[in-house]
Formats: sequence, C-alpha cells, structure tokens
Amino acid sequence: MAIPKWQQNVPSNRVIFPMRYSVLRRAGAVIFVVACILGNSVNISGVVASGIQPEPITQHASRNACGQVSSNRARCLSTISTERVADPITASPNTSGFYGPTEFHTAYQLPCTPGGVVQAVCATPSTYGPETIAIVDAGGYASTSGTLEADLQTYTTHYGLPACTAANGCLTIVNQTGAPSPLPANVSSGWSNEIALDVQVAHTICQTCKIVLVEANDDTLTNLVAAEDAAATFAPVAISNSWGATTDVSAYDSHFTRTGVAVVAATGDNGTNNNGQSWPADIPAVIAVSGSTLRLNTNNTWASETLWSGSGGGCSTSYTAPAWQTSRSDWVTNGCSNGGRAFGDVAADGDPNTGAAVYVDSGWYMVGGTSLASPLIAAMYALQGAMPAGTSAVKTLYQNSSQTAFHDITSGSDCVTSGQLDCTASAGFDVPTGLGAPTGLSAFVADPTPPYNLMASHINQTQLNISWATASALNGISNYQIYRDGSLTSTSTANGFSDTGLTPNSYYTYYLKTVDNKGGVSSPSETLAADTFLLPDINRDGHINLLDFSLLASKYGQTGGSLGRSDINGDGVVNLLDFSLLASKYGTE
Repeated sequence: MAIPKWQQNVPSNRVIFPMRYSVLRRAGAVIFVVACILGNSVNISGVVASGIQPEPITQHASRNACGQVSSNRARCLSTISTERVADPITASPNTSGFYGPTEFHTAYQLPCTPGGVVQAVCATPSTYGPETIAIVDAGGYASTSGTLEADLQTYTTHYGLPACTAANGCLTIVNQTGAPSPLPANVSSGWSNEIALDVQVAHTICQTCKIVLVEANDDTLTNLVAAEDAAATFAPVAISNSWGATTDVSAYDSHFTRTGVAVVAATGDNGTNNNGQSWPADIPAVIAVSGSTLRLNTNNTWASETLWSGSGGGCSTSYTAPAWQTSRSDWVTNGCSNGGRAFGDVAADGDPNTGAAVYVDSGWYMVGGTSLASPLIAAMYALQGAMPAGTSAVKTLYQNSSQTAFHDITSGSDCVTSGQLDCTASAGFDVPTGLGAPTGLSAFVADPTPPYNLMASHINQTQLNISWATASALNGISNYQIYRDGSLTSTSTANGFSDTGLTPNSYYTYYLKTVDNKGGVSSPSETLAADTFLLPDINRDGHINLLDFSLLASKYGQTGGSLGRSDINGDGVVNLLDFSLLASKYGTE
C-alpha cells in the first residue's frame, strides 16, 4: 500500500496528530460487514462459552479532519465521520461501535476506581484523586456546543458517570506553564476533537481520578515540551500524549524520561513508519501504545483483538532496543531486524470502526486511532495507583509479561508497502503490538517491590548486621542488592546481610533493591542509617572508660526519649542494667 500524499511532506520538526474518527452512515448507506459470526460458541480466554458470539465489525465512512496547513504548523492526521449522530447507541450488546464505559470495562476487565471491582460505572465520590491523569494537547478547546467542561457534562450525563468539573475537583485546565490563565487560542478543530477524546476517555476509564489538561500554546515541539514539563508538576500517575513528530528530537528526550510516572505516547495512525520515527513514542523510556481492532462478544466481553491496519510504530533508527526488549526469548525472531527500539510496547483499541463515542461540536462521533489507545492505557496505569519513586513504568510492563496480564495479538498487519519487515503481528512479543493488549491491571503493578523494615544491629566496631522484611515479586525473588553509601556493595538471597571490614567509629547509610527471577529490579527501599560506634562508648571517643561511667551516671534514674546512648539496652530507663553492660565492656575498644 502506497503512503498517502497527506502523510508525506510533513515538516520534520512538526507534530503528527495520531487520531481517527468515524461514524455510522445513516439509513440507506452501505454497511460493510468484515467479520462473521463464528457459529454458536466462541473461545473466550481459553474457555468455550456457549451461545456467546462475537459481534460483526461494521465499516464506517469517514474523511480527514484537517486540510492543508502552512509549513510552519502541525498537521493533525485524524479522520472524522461524514455525519454526526444525535446520540450514540447504548444498547447492550453494542452492535454498532460507539464503545463506552460498559464495553471498555467489560472487555478489558477494569474497575472504575483504583482498588475497585470490575465495574462500568462508579458512584460519585466525595473527593477525586489522589490518582491524577495528565493530558498534553495543543491549543485551546473550541466547540459550537460550548466549553470542554460543558461537553464533558453531556458525555457523563449520557452514560450516568460521576460529573467531572472544575468545581468538584475532578477537572483542571492549565496552560503550558501550569497556570489556569491565560489559556491558549484554539489551533484547529482537529485539536479540539483530540482534547474531547482524551478527556472523555480518561474519565470513562478512571472515574474517580483527577484529570489535568495541559494546553500548549500551539503545536510546535518547543511548546508541547513545555506543556509536558508542566504536566509533571501535578504529580500524575500517568501523562498521556496523543500526538507525535516525524523527526526524533533527542535534545528533548529528558522531558519524557521520568521514573515513577507513566509517560504514554501514541505510535501514529498511518501504518508502520518506514523511517522508524514517531517521536516521542520511540523514546525507550516512553510507553509506546499501538492500536488494535477490539472485537466484542454479544455480552460485551472480549472476543478478540487484532492489529489495526492503520496503527503506527515500528523499529527506531535513532534508539537501540533496551535490555527489557532484547532479553526476551522471542526478541530474536520477533524483534527489530535493525536492532532498534521496537515501538509499540502495548496495544489497545484504536480502530475507528470499533472506536469510542465522543461528544464534541454539538454531536456524537465514533473516534479511533492510537489517540484513543493512549488515554486508555494512561488511565489503566492510574487505576492501578501511584508507582514507587524510581520505578520505570515501561519496564514494569515487560516484567509483568504473562498470559494472564495480556491478550496476545497474533494477527493483523500495519505494513504500508509490500515486503516490509517488522509490521505483522505474531505469537508472543512483536514489533507492532508489543506485549499485546492488557486484561485487568496486573500488567501495571510496579513489580518487584523494594524490601522494607530495614534494621541494623551492632556487632563490633568493624561489623554491622542488616535485616529486612521480604519484598513481593510476581516472578519470584532472585536476590537483594545491598547499597552502602550509594554504591552496590553486595547481594543476598536471604533477608539479612553481615557487613564486615568497616571503619571503626564511622557512620554508614544503606538501602536495598529487589531483583526478581526475570531480572526486574525494584525502586530503592527506604534509607537506613547505622554506625560502628560501640554502644557503651557513650561519648564516642573509641574508648570505654571512666568518662563513659560519668556520662551514664548523669542520666541515672531518668526515663523518656532524651536518654541518648546512656540507655544502653534501649529499655527507656537508665539503671543498673546499663551500668552492668558498660562494665562488661570496660577497657575495651
């Protein structure tokens, strides 16, 4: 398939807007059914469910949302329906697309609030958060139906979701400096469509989360990067970026390379990119999200997912594959043939024929593209909850790779030319769909966890014993890494370590990391301070003598929290027991 003209000639320093819209033609239009019902039973996650059948997928007419623009402006690559509809169909089962809370939560087995059960609609919470989803888009919102908040209210009312407003603390809109005003002017109708999609889908998935929309002044990379930095100041669990550029700008990579935050980016909507570029999705530290065709059963459960033919991504020509990709056993056969970083990492619904219902510009549209997949995945991270500081969100996905965490996507192609490599889905990890589509939230658990309750016991002036409570690791614990004063000093397979050869009368700090059986490494534990002073050496001069007896005597009979080292046995009182312990060490060093 040739690359369409509108995909070519995009200025190298401008942003691609990966989103697609489509809508069902009204009565009299031709409807193409591209999937057939497979008899009276289907296999759902390995279990045959009698009487449950996959719904057919209907093709919908659509057009490009944006026309030609000047060379110094970005171009959105969205596709919008030729007609709008009054209301999306909400019948169950849903036979026409327009997926909403019921379809997404049932298919992907998601709660509507962190820590909840699988459920499509939450009760209105007393407060929103603390989980926050940040969304970065270009320009302000413009709609004939009113403000973003008003259109979101129409959406939430239609589906019976908790209202998401500025007044109740759910919705915050700021400019690229993080300030509530002045907000930027609208860039184009395409970007307004994108904003509506991102915010409505994020609220659909995590209905008790806070949503922060950061609006860049325009679609230049400089301003979008500034907006990215502003988004990070709101302590989000995830930052969703439903846009991309055709040229890698490595000077800006650090703005998207964050630990403890899931930075999510769409891979694009025009098939696998021949030059291996869709920035920032191809940055190794970013979660690159590709698009799938999500097919539901008649009861809205997951029937199948295939690679959407319009999904982007591929093999980077600027970044080498990270260790969490190359260490996989299926990398040799399914990884990038050029040794580059494979993007996507994970997939979610993106086909405009199985898209989300979105309310914008006084009407309902069915919206697809990797612009849909990106907020879906970002909101799933938020449902799992905050990640420990220092955690790599993208690496977490690979550590949690399993048949229970992901639906493997094994079919479909997003090739744009014949004979193209790295653009066909296959069993296991593959370049266009990564690890597959999540099922439930186990893929997003920060795993392994660091050990906790670190304690030190003094042995002598050259030895300390460190102990800790067992960490958790879905893939089992291989060992613990022990860091002394910031440097790796040893490893241990037990819950304790004896640190010898230390310098007398010295202070040390320790922290630990957990290593699982797949090579995953946790964030650091809390820091423990310890010293090699002899406890009876109350004045810490390296000698136990009459000066120590004198200091202990000055505290004799006292109780409380100000006893210091005079309370040698740590029982909260200075008495004869402490004198006895000091006497047993008298004259030693």
